[in-house]
Amino acid sequence: MNYLFTYGTLKPGEGANHFLKSINGTWFDGYVLGNWIKNSEIKYPIIELNEKGEKIFGKLFFSNQLSQIIDSLDDYEGEEYKRVVTNVYLNDGTQKQAFVYEKAK
Repeated sequence: MNYLFTYGTLKPGEGANHFLKSINGTWFDGYVLGNWIKNSEIKYPIIELNEKGEKIFGKLFFSNQLSQIIDSLDDYEGEEYKRVVTNVYLNDGTQKQAFVYEKAK
């Protein structure tokens, strides 16, 4: 898997983007379907995927080197998040499968 959808601290300009800046990649605008988790004890953005949910806008990152840092990203996200695969809908009308971090069950 060479795609990662970001909606919080991993996006360009955010505090944890240095992980993704350490490898070569390309960014695209897009969204996933889900719900923002409110009243969470986690002080960072967190979502729960839901095909009938709202559009969660963010950035899709593509890199052939993603596998080199994915374990570091898992460690950074911690136990509150789990990495799953979902559909990402791009602004040009195409769709990609990508990793995304959502609320751990």
